[in-house]
Amino acid sequence: MPKPRGRPKQDRTYDVMLRVRVTSETDQLIRQAAEIAARRKGSGDVSSWVRETLTAAARRELAKEGGQG
Repeated sequence: MPKPRGRPKQDRTYDVMLRVRVTSETDQLIRQAAEIAARRKGSGDVSSWVRETLTAAARRELAKEGGQG
């Protein structure tokens, strides 16, 4: 029997996927920043770091316009 790939769907916390296209240079910058943040925090991965960073940026933008976050 073949080994299952990835995590089982029932274990997924997030139900929506956001796809973002980046250049090779930007990909490296994002991965390096995520690795530094993961070492500082003691855990995490690129996906978590991007999610946290985008959420914080979205909240800041909404706050500028008097929106809610």
